[in-house]
Amino acid sequence: MTSERLQRAHELFDEALKRPASERAAFVADASGDDAELRAQVESLLEHDQQAGEDFMRPPESKSQAFQAALAAAEKRPDPLIGKRIGRYQVQSVIAAGGMGTVYEALQEQPHRIVALKVMNRNVASSSALRRFQFESQILAHLRHPNIAQIYEAGVHQFDPSRDRERAVLADAVPYFAMEYVPGAKRITQYAEERRLDTRRRLELFTQVCDAVHHGHQKGVIHRDLKPANILIDSSGQPKVIDFGVARGTDSDLSITTQQTQTGQFVGTMQYMSPEQCDADPH
Repeated sequence: MTSERLQRAHELFDEALKRPASERAAFVADASGDDAELRAQVESLLEHDQQAGEDFMRPPESKSQAFQAALAAAEKRPDPLIGKRIGRYQVQSVIAAGGMGTVYEALQEQPHRIVALKVMNRNVASSSALRRFQFESQILAHLRHPNIAQIYEAGVHQFDPSRDRERAVLADAVPYFAMEYVPGAKRITQYAEERRLDTRRRLELFTQVCDAVHHGHQKGVIHRDLKPANILIDSSGQPKVIDFGVARGTDSDLSITTQQTQTGQFVGTMQYMSPEQCDADPH
């Protein structure tokens, strides 16, 4: 979720908690309208708020603390795809989760290697969400740079209901794409602090990041969500730019499939937005 949508989920979560438990589901359904992703996020937070136990149910100092605690609890729930096979990949563990998709560590047998497998979340299944998910893989296919995590393959996995007893909790068709796995990945800020890098070394790292971003611009791709969490340093000390989920295409081959940003719609992470993003400039 973007910062704006996460804030909206926060607001609905706060409002729902003010109502009797018996009225919350109807309130969330009405307030969310046809936004299935928003509704699922708020329902998940309410579910984990209810199940968090006696310690969590003590009155928090603020609703923000309750929101953060519920969000953390939601991230710990068992993932039904762990141990499953998606395409040619055996899902092993969760690397990261977001509003659009979840990234897993997965094993590919031929060739034998670990990959980062991004799978579209079933609770956001819509034609526009599918176009955005597929657009991200299309963007990555246009980029070839040592400091950008490369894509290997994209596809849609069909679960076999006759063999998969957990079919009820899994989407029948799961869009995915496999990417380069970044071993020993750490955020650029974490890496710099842990290694106590001096200014020169930090600038050397950031220069490589700038080269990667420039490569994207030359290929008609604007990332739009550059932040420490999306700049990883691998075990050899090389930076990798990741997560082009909200990128915008300026090249004619890409722009026809990109989801245009409407005026007044924020895209990205507030703390790291460029001035034109803060103005919600669709161009």
